Amino acid sequence: MSQNLLTSTMGVAAASQRLALLFVLFVLAHQTGFGQGVVNERHYEISVLGFNIGEMTANRSKIADSTVYKVKSNVSFWFLGKVNVDFRVDTRLAGNQIVWAKSNSSSNKGDFNSEIKWNGKFYDVDASTYKFENKKSINEPVALSSAMLFFNEPKDNQALLGEAFGLVSRVKKLSATSYEVTINGNTNRYYYENGVMVKAEMQSPIKNYVIKLVK
Repeated sequence: MSQNLLTSTMGVAAASQRLALLFVLFVLAHQTGFGQGVVNERHYEISVLGFNIGEMTANRSKIADSTVYKVKSNVSFWFLGKVNVDFRVDTRLAGNQIVWAKSNSSSNKGDFNSEIKWNGKFYDVDASTYKFENKKSINEPVALSSAMLFFNEPKDNQALLGEAFGLVSRVKKLSATSYEVTINGNTNRYYYENGVMVKAEMQSPIKNYVIKLVK
Protein backbone atom coordinates (compact mmCIF):
# COMPACT_ATOMS: atom_id res chain seq x y z
CA MET A 1 0.00 0.00 0.00
CA SER A 2 2.78 2.42 0.99
CA GLN A 3 4.75 1.44 -2.11
CA ASN A 4 1.77 2.16 -4.37
CA LEU A 5 1.21 5.50 -2.67
CA LEU A 6 4.89 6.41 -3.09
CA THR A 7 4.83 5.44 -6.77
CA SER A 8 1.66 7.48 -7.33
CA THR A 9 3.13 10.50 -5.56
CA MET A 10 6.32 10.31 -7.63
CA GLY A 11 4.25 10.12 -10.81
CA VAL A 12 2.27 13.22 -9.92
CA ALA A 13 5.48 15.08 -9.07
CA ALA A 14 7.06 14.12 -12.42
CA ALA A 15 3.95 15.23 -14.31
CA SER A 16 3.96 18.54 -12.44
CA GLN A 17 7.61 19.08 -13.35
CA ARG A 18 6.85 18.41 -17.02
CA LEU A 19 3.97 20.89 -16.96
CA ALA A 20 6.17 23.48 -15.27
CA LEU A 21 8.87 22.97 -17.92
CA LEU A 22 6.33 23.33 -20.74
CA PHE A 23 5.04 26.54 -19.18
CA VAL A 24 8.57 28.00 -18.94
CA LEU A 25 9.29 27.08 -22.58
CA PHE A 26 5.98 28.67 -23.64
CA VAL A 27 6.84 31.93 -21.86
CA LEU A 28 10.38 31.99 -23.26
CA ALA A 29 9.11 31.33 -26.76
CA HIS A 30 6.85 34.37 -26.63
CA GLN A 31 9.45 36.57 -24.99
CA THR A 32 12.34 35.72 -27.29
CA GLY A 33 10.37 35.45 -30.51
CA PHE A 34 10.44 31.71 -31.21
CA GLY A 35 7.29 30.33 -32.79
CA GLN A 36 4.97 32.37 -34.96
CA GLY A 37 3.89 35.02 -32.45
CA VAL A 38 4.66 38.68 -33.04
CA VAL A 39 7.52 39.65 -30.74
CA ASN A 40 7.34 43.38 -31.31
CA GLU A 41 4.75 45.81 -32.64
CA ARG A 42 5.00 49.56 -32.84
CA HIS A 43 2.50 52.21 -33.89
CA TYR A 44 3.27 55.51 -35.58
CA GLU A 45 1.37 58.53 -36.81
CA ILE A 46 2.05 60.16 -40.17
CA SER A 47 1.82 63.92 -40.58
CA VAL A 48 2.41 66.65 -43.15
CA LEU A 49 3.21 70.17 -41.91
CA GLY A 50 1.94 69.16 -38.45
CA PHE A 51 -1.37 67.76 -39.69
CA ASN A 52 -2.10 64.09 -39.13
CA ILE A 53 -2.81 62.31 -42.43
CA GLY A 54 -2.64 58.66 -41.39
CA GLU A 55 -1.13 55.91 -39.30
CA MET A 56 1.49 53.18 -39.60
CA THR A 57 2.05 49.85 -37.86
CA ALA A 58 5.35 47.95 -37.88
CA ASN A 59 5.79 44.46 -36.51
CA ARG A 60 8.44 41.77 -36.37
CA SER A 61 7.84 38.03 -35.97
CA LYS A 62 9.81 34.82 -35.94
CA ILE A 63 8.80 32.04 -38.34
CA ALA A 64 11.00 28.93 -38.29
CA ASP A 65 14.54 30.15 -38.97
CA SER A 66 13.44 33.47 -40.49
CA THR A 67 12.53 36.89 -39.13
CA VAL A 68 9.67 38.62 -40.94
CA TYR A 69 9.16 42.38 -40.86
CA LYS A 70 5.82 43.88 -41.85
CA VAL A 71 4.94 47.56 -42.22
CA LYS A 72 1.42 48.75 -43.02
CA SER A 73 0.16 52.28 -43.41
CA ASN A 74 -2.87 54.15 -44.67
CA VAL A 75 -2.97 57.85 -45.42
CA SER A 76 -5.37 60.35 -46.90
CA PHE A 77 -4.25 63.75 -48.22
CA TRP A 78 -4.82 66.36 -50.91
CA PHE A 79 -2.63 66.31 -54.04
CA LEU A 80 -4.41 67.60 -57.14
CA GLY A 81 -7.48 66.03 -55.57
CA LYS A 82 -8.09 63.68 -52.66
CA VAL A 83 -5.61 60.80 -52.51
CA ASN A 84 -6.06 57.67 -50.36
CA VAL A 85 -3.11 55.28 -50.13
CA ASP A 86 -2.72 51.90 -48.44
CA PHE A 87 0.90 50.77 -48.32
CA ARG A 88 2.39 47.46 -47.19
CA VAL A 89 5.90 46.02 -47.01
CA ASP A 90 6.87 42.43 -46.14
CA THR A 91 10.55 41.56 -45.74
CA ARG A 92 12.03 38.18 -44.79
CA LEU A 93 15.48 37.87 -43.22
CA ALA A 94 17.21 34.47 -43.00
CA GLY A 95 20.78 33.78 -41.94
CA ASN A 96 21.49 37.50 -41.54
CA GLN A 97 20.50 38.11 -45.15
CA ILE A 98 17.35 39.41 -46.78
CA VAL A 99 15.96 36.63 -48.96
CA TRP A 100 12.67 38.17 -50.06
CA ALA A 101 10.92 41.51 -49.95
CA LYS A 102 7.64 42.73 -51.37
CA SER A 103 5.84 46.05 -51.29
CA ASN A 104 2.42 47.08 -52.45
CA SER A 105 0.88 50.52 -52.77
CA SER A 106 -2.83 50.69 -53.49
CA SER A 107 -4.60 54.00 -54.07
CA ASN A 108 -7.44 55.66 -55.91
CA LYS A 109 -4.76 57.07 -58.27
CA GLY A 110 -3.15 53.75 -59.18
CA ASP A 111 -1.50 50.64 -57.78
CA PHE A 112 2.21 49.79 -57.62
CA ASN A 113 4.03 46.58 -56.71
CA SER A 114 7.66 45.65 -56.11
CA GLU A 115 9.33 42.32 -55.39
CA ILE A 116 12.96 41.45 -54.65
CA LYS A 117 14.03 37.79 -54.38
CA TRP A 118 17.41 36.18 -53.68
CA ASN A 119 17.99 33.39 -56.24
CA GLY A 120 21.14 32.00 -54.65
CA LYS A 121 23.54 34.26 -56.56
CA PHE A 122 21.90 37.69 -56.70
CA TYR A 123 18.57 39.46 -56.18
CA ASP A 124 16.00 39.46 -58.95
CA VAL A 125 14.29 42.86 -58.92
CA ASP A 126 10.90 43.83 -60.30
CA ALA A 127 10.09 47.22 -58.80
CA SER A 128 7.39 49.70 -59.74
CA THR A 129 6.40 52.79 -57.77
CA TYR A 130 5.24 56.34 -58.50
CA LYS A 131 7.03 57.50 -61.70
CA PHE A 132 9.73 54.85 -61.26
CA GLU A 133 10.43 51.33 -62.53
CA ASN A 134 13.48 49.16 -61.92
CA LYS A 135 14.46 45.64 -63.01
CA LYS A 136 18.22 45.89 -62.40
CA SER A 137 19.58 42.99 -60.34
CA ILE A 138 21.36 43.52 -57.02
CA ASN A 139 24.61 41.53 -56.88
CA GLU A 140 25.45 41.79 -53.17
CA PRO A 141 23.69 40.18 -50.19
CA VAL A 142 21.97 42.80 -48.01
CA ALA A 143 21.14 42.46 -44.30
CA LEU A 144 19.12 45.66 -43.68
CA SER A 145 16.05 47.22 -45.27
CA SER A 146 13.77 50.21 -44.78
CA ALA A 147 11.15 48.08 -42.98
CA MET A 148 13.79 46.76 -40.58
CA LEU A 149 14.75 50.26 -39.43
CA PHE A 150 11.75 50.31 -37.10
CA PHE A 151 13.45 47.62 -34.98
CA ASN A 152 17.13 47.84 -35.89
CA GLU A 153 19.27 50.94 -35.39
CA PRO A 154 21.63 51.02 -38.39
CA LYS A 155 25.38 51.51 -38.60
CA ASP A 156 27.33 54.11 -40.52
CA ASN A 157 27.91 53.10 -44.17
CA GLN A 158 25.72 50.01 -43.81
CA ALA A 159 24.02 48.82 -47.00
CA LEU A 160 20.24 49.30 -46.94
CA LEU A 161 17.60 47.95 -49.32
CA GLY A 162 14.70 50.20 -50.26
CA GLU A 163 11.94 47.67 -50.89
CA ALA A 164 9.69 49.90 -53.01
CA PHE A 165 12.52 50.93 -55.35
CA GLY A 166 14.63 47.76 -55.39
CA LEU A 167 17.70 49.90 -54.80
CA VAL A 168 20.56 49.65 -52.30
CA SER A 169 21.88 52.78 -50.58
CA ARG A 170 24.41 53.49 -47.84
CA VAL A 171 23.47 54.71 -44.37
CA LYS A 172 25.10 57.96 -43.30
CA LYS A 173 25.44 58.59 -39.57
CA LEU A 174 24.60 62.19 -38.66
CA SER A 175 24.94 62.00 -34.86
CA ALA A 176 24.99 59.43 -32.08
CA THR A 177 21.28 58.70 -32.63
CA SER A 178 20.37 60.00 -36.11
CA TYR A 179 20.99 58.66 -39.61
CA GLU A 180 20.38 59.62 -43.22
CA VAL A 181 19.61 57.51 -46.27
CA THR A 182 19.14 58.75 -49.84
CA ILE A 183 17.18 56.48 -52.16
CA ASN A 184 16.38 57.46 -55.74
CA GLY A 185 17.04 61.13 -54.93
CA ASN A 186 14.86 61.15 -51.80
CA THR A 187 16.72 61.85 -48.55
CA ASN A 188 15.21 60.39 -45.40
CA ARG A 189 16.36 60.93 -41.81
CA TYR A 190 15.81 58.54 -38.92
CA TYR A 191 16.01 59.33 -35.19
CA TYR A 192 16.45 56.79 -32.36
CA GLU A 193 16.11 56.65 -28.58
CA ASN A 194 17.50 53.60 -26.77
CA GLY A 195 17.65 51.73 -30.05
CA VAL A 196 14.01 52.46 -30.95
CA MET A 197 13.10 54.55 -33.99
CA VAL A 198 11.03 57.44 -32.63
CA LYS A 199 10.86 59.68 -35.70
CA ALA A 200 11.57 59.69 -39.42
CA GLU A 201 11.54 62.65 -41.80
CA MET A 202 10.70 61.34 -45.26
CA GLN A 203 11.10 62.94 -48.67
CA SER A 204 8.64 62.00 -51.39
CA PRO A 205 8.00 63.14 -54.98
CA ILE A 206 4.37 63.71 -53.92
CA LYS A 207 4.58 65.14 -50.38
CA ASN A 208 7.25 65.17 -47.68
CA TYR A 209 5.99 63.68 -44.41
CA VAL A 210 6.99 62.83 -40.85
CA ILE A 211 6.56 59.51 -39.02
CA LYS A 212 6.39 59.68 -35.19
CA LEU A 213 6.19 56.88 -32.65
CA VAL A 214 2.90 56.68 -30.75
CA LYS A 215 3.55 53.51 -28.70
